[in-house]
Amino acid sequence: MTVVNDLSHLALTELDPSDYAVPTIAPIRSTGHLDPVFCIHPLVGLVDCYVGLAAHVDDDRPIYGVQVPASGERAESFAALAAQYADDIARIQTDGAVHLLGMSFGGVLAHAIAVELQNRGISVGALTLLDSDPVLARAEGADLLGAMGDEIDRSHVEELLAVASHNDELVQRHLPGIYFGDILAVSSLGTDSGSAWHPFVCGTVAKYLVPDATSFDVVGPLVESYLG
Repeated sequence: MTVVNDLSHLALTELDPSDYAVPTIAPIRSTGHLDPVFCIHPLVGLVDCYVGLAAHVDDDRPIYGVQVPASGERAESFAALAAQYADDIARIQTDGAVHLLGMSFGGVLAHAIAVELQNRGISVGALTLLDSDPVLARAEGADLLGAMGDEIDRSHVEELLAVASHNDELVQRHLPGIYFGDILAVSSLGTDSGSAWHPFVCGTVAKYLVPDATSFDVVGPLVESYLG
């Protein structure tokens, strides 16, 4: 089995999920003794947007991306998707707390996974939501092609759009559960996504406004402080 320890040095086309012990879990950094952070994919299903986090998080903390199954298998509901990813995360993190982070749609999914893990009696540490609004999650798909970035293999655009469309359908029918614990909700200037999480969190919602909540050059130190 090939373990990818530094995702940032590979092109997306070089990443073969069959190389991973758990196909949906892409190791961005697999080394370290601290409890890992699992970064949940946005609407399009890929995890390249989280590569920049590694430069700002303690070198002893493993970082994993949670991506859509390469098999093309589609969950029937948002809850089923969260349960599947909870299964996969539990296979990687067998002891200690699970830290979760999600951007936009990925934040809504990270929250659902956290609720699922808690229902199983698994400890959730930090739950970090970046530009993620449980009410306005559909807005992520408005400029999907532009949001994919220059590193995406455009030959797979139809496949990625199909994934995004399916995920969007799932989130439209999703009513978040209650997470018992504190969360970090970071919003870009001009938005206030953190306030939307209050009904779905039994704990403190630590809200921050930054110039760009999707840039780890901006939010990376804040994420590291929260994880620590």
